[in-house]
Amino acid sequence: MTNNKISSNVVWQQSEISRSDREKKNQHRGVVLWFTGLSGSGKSTLAHAVENVYIK
Repeated sequence: MTNNKISSNVVWQQSEISRSDREKKNQHRGVVLWFTGLSGSGKSTLAHAVENVYIK
């Protein structure tokens, strides 16, 4: 069974680091982490900070 509905409250955040650069540095394929919480709680800010610390 496939659910083809598109959620209106899920927003793509563009990464500062390309997928190929991330995979090259870590030498494995990436995974998805879902940061959940209230609007304005800092989810995107935290996600970008984690990415910058561990990838760059």
